Amino acid sequence: MKGIDVSAWQDSINWQGLKDDGCEFVIVKIGQSYKLTETFLKQIREAEENGMKLGVYYYSKATSIEEAQQEADWVDQQLQQYVGVKNPEIGIWYDMEDPSIRSSGADITALCSAFVSTLNERGYTYVGIYSSYNWLTSVIDVYSLADYVPYWVAQYNSQDDFSLEYPTKQVKIWQYTDHVSDDLPYDGNISY
Repeated sequence: MKGIDVSAWQDSINWQGLKDDGCEFVIVKIGQSYKLTETFLKQIREAEENGMKLGVYYYSKATSIEEAQQEADWVDQQLQQYVGVKNPEIGIWYDMEDPSIRSSGADITALCSAFVSTLNERGYTYVGIYSSYNWLTSVIDVYSLADYVPYWVAQYNSQDDFSLEYPTKQVKIWQYTDHVSDDLPYDGNISY
C-alpha cells in the first residue's frame, strides 16, 4: 500500500493526483514542542474527505524520560480533542531524528521506549518509531526495544535495507523517497 506523510510544508495537497497514483494513506504531522502543527486539522479533514487511511507523527525534541512521557501525554490529548480516534489505522509515530537530542547525550533508546509505552498504557496499540536508516542502525538500539514496537524507516534507496538486516523487527513502513514525482512532491512511503 502506498502513501505519503505531510506537515506544514505541504499546505496545498494534490489529493486527486495522489489517488490517481495509487496512494491510500497519509501520515500527518500532529506537532512538535507541544504545539499543534498549523495545518494538522485541515490535512486530517482533507485526508478523511478523500478516503485516505490516517496516521500521525510527532517530531520529538525530548532529552529526558519525563519529556518523552509528556510528549506522549500531549499526543494523547490532541488525538482525543481533535481526532477522536484512539488508534489511527496507520499508527502513531515518534519521529526521532532531531540532532539536538543526539548532541544532548540523552539515552535515545530509552526516550523511544518511554513514548511508546506511555501511549500503550493509555490503550493505543499501534505506536512506533520513525527514523532514518542511519539512526536505527547506529543511534537507536532496536534490540533494547520491545519486540512489538513497529518501525517506519526512512531510507531513500532501491530497497529497505533495515528490513533485510533486522528481519526480526516489525518494519511497517518504508519511506523510499522525498519526492514521489514532479506533480506529487511528497515523501513516498510503502506500508507492508
